[in-house]
Amino acid sequence: MKKTVLATLSMAAALASAQTYLTPPQAGLMRDAANSLRPVYGIAGNFVVGDQVLGPVISAAYSGSYGLVKTSSAILVIDKTGSIVANTATADGPALFAFTLAGEPSLVYLPAAGTLLAWNAGAFGAVPFDPTTLAANAVLSIATPPGSDAAMIVQRDDGLWDVQIDLATGAIDAQTAIPGIVAPVVMLATGELVYSETDGINGAAIVLRAPDGSERHISATLPASFEFEQMDLNWIQLRDLAAGQQFAIRITQNREQFYQLPEVGQ
Repeated sequence: MKKTVLATLSMAAALASAQTYLTPPQAGLMRDAANSLRPVYGIAGNFVVGDQVLGPVISAAYSGSYGLVKTSSAILVIDKTGSIVANTATADGPALFAFTLAGEPSLVYLPAAGTLLAWNAGAFGAVPFDPTTLAANAVLSIATPPGSDAAMIVQRDDGLWDVQIDLATGAIDAQTAIPGIVAPVVMLATGELVYSETDGINGAAIVLRAPDGSERHISATLPASFEFEQMDLNWIQLRDLAAGQQFAIRITQNREQFYQLPEVGQ
């Protein structure tokens, strides 16, 4: 009897180990066409979309360690399991998010209110910032790149600008024009810009521009209208705003690729 019990326990342990080993890796979190937040599992080109974690959500971003989510009434910080670790009440409307290089929460910008929030001691607090100083038609992306408290990519009548903000005072430290780029665009914590071009040497492409000006190009079939959201440290989601299709852009050095994500339920 004792040998039978030990054998059963050994088999159960082996099965548990095998199940853990066979669990597909998580590629990140995506916002689907119905604005539900869902995990994406699998390896490049072979993805499975998981069950809803949160929904509906207005804006979302994920670093691989933390998720930043905007609902109609709050900014949520979630961990890898989807558990809420911080909750900040806000008005309705979209949000832009930024992470540190380590993947921790950093900044939130609320375009409708012109409010900039910074993460400190486990909570978001307002920065003394006047959005009119940007002289911008729109803020397209925010980041905390190396050497800067905060950076905003803004749209002005004469094109896009990289505006650096001092978080202590809310004042503009520096601003630089960004030629040759049109919206949508997202700045990563590395300072790298992710945007698109439709008339490159090889046709349409996603472009990754490093702070030193060097570029990497990823061939892609691009929808007419889309937006970017960060779905992991090494993945950017491209959301087709017309057809509701979702795409994943792998931005890992020397492994860059563009994939269509499966529809929910596939």
